Amino acid sequence: MASSKARSRNKPAASKGRPAASARAAAPGRQATPTSTGRAKPANGSKTAGTVPTVAAASSAKNAVPDDLAEPEVLRPAGPPRWLQLTTLGLAILGLAISSYEWYAVWNGGHLEGCATGPHSTFDCLAVLNSEQSKVFGIFDVAILGTFFYVFVVAIMTPWAWRMARLNVGRLHLSVGWLRLAAMVTGMGFVMYLIYAELYQIGQVCEYCSGVHIVTFVLFCLTLVSAAIWGLGKPKTAS
Repeated sequence: MASSKARSRNKPAASKGRPAASARAAAPGRQATPTSTGRAKPANGSKTAGTVPTVAAASSAKNAVPDDLAEPEVLRPAGPPRWLQLTTLGLAILGLAISSYEWYAVWNGGHLEGCATGPHSTFDCLAVLNSEQSKVFGIFDVAILGTFFYVFVVAIMTPWAWRMARLNVGRLHLSVGWLRLAAMVTGMGFVMYLIYAELYQIGQVCEYCSGVHIVTFVLFCLTLVSAAIWGLGKPKTAS
């Protein structure tokens, strides 16, 4: 009798925990909470494989700048600055104007304004323009050649020509920079000859010719400076 009572007292105590456990198992939406993360750490304590690339990719994607918001590439100016281009063009037009006026005077046999005349005068434009040294090979007047020369110089000193890399003439592909430099070297060489002829052969000086000489010399210097700084080929951009 005593043992049966003891068994009856222990039976409710043993059955108390069963309904709670079954209720937890039957409760909808309830799952056991994991006690550890899905990734297992390596034995040496380092990060798992694949973690570092994922973080790096996320960081680079966060710091990436869209193409439309990226800063434009800084470009070096294409050729000489605008002021030099316009200066050379203005000087070329001035040289063309003076040469054309000299041609007009030679063609009509008239007097050039501002030029002194007389056998004892140091400055006599007509004496210089009508001298034997004023004709190349005894045929072409220097004033006419100077006019055609400056027509070409005006063309190659325009801002449009300064931005050109090559001039295509049929099958020829000519560098505009080299053409410009060759023209000014040729013009300066001719100027040196004319100065020698005026001072040592003719013995008189033409003011208008001296004006053309000065213009040619300045253009020659500007062309050399441009070739030394910006080169003679196609303008390059900064990388």
